[in-house]
Amino acid sequence: MQPTEGKTASSEAPTRKPPLRDRARGWAAATHPFPLSAVLVLTALIGVASARGEPDPWRMALMLSAMLLSQMAIGWSNDYLDRETDSLSQPWKPVPSGLVDAARMPPAIGAALLGSFAAGAFLGAWPLALLLVGTAAGFAYNLGVKDTALSPLPYVVALAVLPAFGWASLGVFREDFLLLYPIAFPLAVAAHAANALPDLELDRDSGRGGVAMRLGRSGTLALVGACLMAPLASLAASFPFVGYDREALFAFAAAYCVAAGAAGVAYASGRDRGAWVWGFRLVLAAAVVFAAGWLTAVT
Repeated sequence: MQPTEGKTASSEAPTRKPPLRDRARGWAAATHPFPLSAVLVLTALIGVASARGEPDPWRMALMLSAMLLSQMAIGWSNDYLDRETDSLSQPWKPVPSGLVDAARMPPAIGAALLGSFAAGAFLGAWPLALLLVGTAAGFAYNLGVKDTALSPLPYVVALAVLPAFGWASLGVFREDFLLLYPIAFPLAVAAHAANALPDLELDRDSGRGGVAMRLGRSGTLALVGACLMAPLASLAASFPFVGYDREALFAFAAAYCVAAGAAGVAYASGRDRGAWVWGFRLVLAAAVVFAAGWLTAVT
């Protein structure tokens, strides 16, 4: 415990504020830029593929703006809520390192949410409702669901409403698009499990209780592998019931296998946190490729 009396003059000196460039970098890092980018790219690809390459430009811009601001708010809230735990286990993160002033985060989160929901309201009642559900799922995860046996649920809910948000925003819904859900559902669980792997031991030491902490590293890796294999089996089973552009489908399936295989290589060489982070990124990239490829290949 630090003493409260007899402070030296140097200890009373105000902490020097980091340069503006470093603070901007900290705020950007606190959005969790790779997952944010993956979600944004997936939203765009779903929109373009579902609209057969001709989405309405204005509605597309509103849709992507709403999603961007929602994901920024979710990322910032994650770092804000975890700031005390991170100060002990991950002091390099933006808030504990001093690059982001925690006191400024609640108003920034509120402003991002206000902008997101305003864009969603311009798109209509259904897009706004779906945006609210997806955003609420992200906040539920940050507020404690991630520490329970239901930790994959917010991922599943958020990724389930994302395609519907795109279809409602652009007015391009088709009933056969619904088959994406049973085929790609395991990818949401894979993304959640892969996201937990880089900091598994730190989270366990901090008292986290999500699914990955309960399964351990080997069990979580097995879950990720099974969830990456399952969509291929479901895809093969769907052939008698879905019309596909086989050439496009096989091209995207090959790209998916390459990304999933690269994730496996990263995990096999996972001797440090960097390898586990790359494994997560590759799993997320594989999920984006699969969903976009499936929608493009449906005739």
